[in-house]
Formats: sequence, structure tokens, C-alpha cells
Amino acid sequence: MSAHQGSSLPVNRPVAPSDVLGLAWPIMISMLSRTAMTTADSLFVGQLGTAPMAAVGLAGVLCWMGLSTGMGLLSSVQVTSAQRTGSGRHEVVRRLLWQGVWLALALGVLSALTAPLGALVFPLMGASEEAAPMASSYFALRMLGAPLTFVNVALMGWFQGRGDTRTPMVATVAANILNIAIDPLFIFGWGPVPAMGMPGAAIATVLSVGASMLFLIWRARPLAGPMVKPNAPLLRELWRIGLPVGVQWTLDVASFVAFVTLLARVGEAHLAAHVIAIRIVSISFLPGHAVGEASGVFVGQAIGARQPEQARHAWRAGTRVATVVMVAASAVFVFFPIPLISVFGADEQVLHIGTSLLMVAAGFQVFDAIAMVALGSLRGAGDTRWPMVVCVATAWLIKLPIGVLLAIPMDFGAAGAWMGLTVEIIVLAGLAVWRVRGSKWLTVAATQKAKQKARSKAA
Repeated sequence: MSAHQGSSLPVNRPVAPSDVLGLAWPIMISMLSRTAMTTADSLFVGQLGTAPMAAVGLAGVLCWMGLSTGMGLLSSVQVTSAQRTGSGRHEVVRRLLWQGVWLALALGVLSALTAPLGALVFPLMGASEEAAPMASSYFALRMLGAPLTFVNVALMGWFQGRGDTRTPMVATVAANILNIAIDPLFIFGWGPVPAMGMPGAAIATVLSVGASMLFLIWRARPLAGPMVKPNAPLLRELWRIGLPVGVQWTLDVASFVAFVTLLARVGEAHLAAHVIAIRIVSISFLPGHAVGEASGVFVGQAIGARQPEQARHAWRAGTRVATVVMVAASAVFVFFPIPLISVFGADEQVLHIGTSLLMVAAGFQVFDAIAMVALGSLRGAGDTRWPMVVCVATAWLIKLPIGVLLAIPMDFGAAGAWMGLTVEIIVLAGLAVWRVRGSKWLTVAATQKAKQKARSKAA
């Protein structure tokens, strides 16, 4: 594969749903395989009891919060690679790989320093005396593996920005098969390997991510050429585009940590039902997110090629594809909630609560599809500050207040909290579509470059 074979922006015709789907399906497979990995963790850990299931839910959310800043920052690798691919600047695309790796390593070391914080945070989140130590050990091990995680994210973003979504898919699927294979080995023990419980699940995940990273490095080296030293202008561009996404994801996840803390205080059964429902809903959420990512790649390439109408076509095509996928998921949630939840070995109370959560989820699927594609398109254009403000505002000013009100004073429990989530998604979808229907988002990248040139001349 040459460095030029990644571009997939259609020539002399609008971006169609089939184009978006062609770029998105490997991302869908990648994300669904990650869901299979986390679902396998939940299935294996669920055999240890309700407290471990609640602990893995708390630990998973805090891990995501600890990693979200770096992962958001590194989303800029995909955006900049797509824009440079669209403009035909393939030499810069090659250099961007190495800049992404340098940034990933630095962020990974900083994140690893947070490993001991779980022991302080989980009791504050409402974890029981039994669940808190298990969650803390899982969190510590996952954060120590942050450098591997971040380099893996940077490499995947680089390939996807070039229009190659299949290489990351192969890496992810292979790594997740490895994870599922070694999960029971480390969790339950076998032969010379002792039973480690929840820490074993974390070790299996870190090892699998490391395997994915090594595969991507092996595939990228012939394309990217010799190692390039850190380049200040390119690193500044990655930072400028990625920082708002990192802040947005961190504060959004922080709101979700507060959300999960609320459920922990409502009761362990409500938290366990939430964990199970989230695992199930991810099966529909992640394909929608994949379509948003694919739309963002096309938008980035269109911006680089100075074809703003192609960017609009990519957004519209992506919205159609994501809507179809998530409407189908809604139907499954409505007609088959009990079989889906029963797979996790839920008791009768958790089964009842989880069923109500899937009914709520069925109601917000279409709005979630619309929001994800619109936000992915904005990010692909380099418009990351506006989504940051809107996403943070809706999470903290809509989801949490409404969720708290419905969950506790009005006694709807986990279902009430999820109703607050539904209102947030509907408002966010409306605002994101309003932004994309305008024109300012299409000129953000050019405006920022003009400002950079002006600052350079002034200096």
C-alpha cells in the first residue's frame, strides 16, 4: 500500500450513503469487537457476584474519564491526516504519524501517574466496602497501560484519516479475540497462573491493547518512513484541534461519573442494571459513532480539498446511514429486552430495572444517531470548540439536574436518570444540526490557519 492509497473522497460526484458505509463498516467492526471485549469482561466478572459487577461499572467509567483527555487530544491526528490527505500533502501526512506518537507517549506517561487515585475516588463515588478495592485495582492497572492505549489511538486515527479503516479493524479484532481468550485465564486462574479476579481482567485488556499497537506500528512503518523528531508547528496544530475535544470528553465523562455515582447511591441493583444496559446499548451506539467517524473523515478530506459542498453531502449521507442502524437497534430493544439482559445472569430485580432502561434507550436512538454524525462532521472540519461548549453545557445543565430530580425525589431510580440522559441527547442533536446547517463550521480550519500565519509574521 502506498502513502497515496488512503484517500477515499469521491471524485466528480457527491458523497453517498454507500461511500460512508464503505468507510464506516470496518470502524463498526472495530468498535463492536471492543464492545465484545468489555461485554466479555462483564460476563466473566459477573460470575464473581453483584458487587464485582458494580465495581467493574464504576472502574470502567473512571478509566474512561482518566483516558478521555488524551484520547480527545489525539483525535486531532485523524482530523489533520484527513485534511492533509484531501489536499494531497502526503509528506505532511507521513510526518503527522510520528507527531501523534510523540504526543501519545507524553500524554500516556502523565495519565499513568493517576493510577493510585482510584483508592481515594471510589469511596466518594458511593462504592461499597467490598466493591471499592476491586475497582481501585482495576483502575490502577488500566491507567498504567495508558501509554500503550494512547499510541494505539494515535496510530488508528492516522490510518483512518488517510481513508484506511480496514487496518485498524484487523488490529482491533485480533486484539479483542486475544483479550477474550486470556480473560478467563487471568480472572479465574489456570495452572501456574493464579486467580486474580477483576485485576486479571485489566491485565488481559492492557496486554491486548499492546498487541494491537505493535501490529499497527508494523503496518505503519513502511508508509510513514523513518522516525521524525518532534515538530513544534505540527504538535501545536494537533494540540489546538484536539484540546477542545479532550476537555469536552473529560467533562462529559465527569458528568457521567456523577451520573453513575447517583445510581450507586440509589442502590447496587440499579447500578448493576445500568452497567448491563450500557453494555447492550453500546451495540447500537458504537456503529452510530462509527458512521460519525467516517463522515468526519470525508468532511476532513473535503475541507482539505476545498470542497465544502462535499462536506455537507458527507454529513447528510452519514445521518441517513446512522439513523437506519439505530432504528433497527431500537426495535431489538423493544421486542427482546429480557433475553438480552438475561445473558448477564441478572437476578429478578436487576432484570426488571434493566428492561425499563432498554425501553428508555429505544426512545433516544434516532436522536443519538443525528447528534453523533453532526458532531463527527464538525470535528472533521476542525470545528472543535463550539461542540465542546455545547456538549459540556447539555451534560451538566440538562442531563444531571433532570436525572437527579427524576431518580431520587420522584423515585424513578435508574430509569429516571436515563430520562435525563434522553433529554440531553435530544437537545444536543437539535443544536448540532443547527450548527451544521450553517456555514461557519466549514471555514474554521481556514480561519485558524490564517491566524497562525498572522502570528508567525508578527513574531
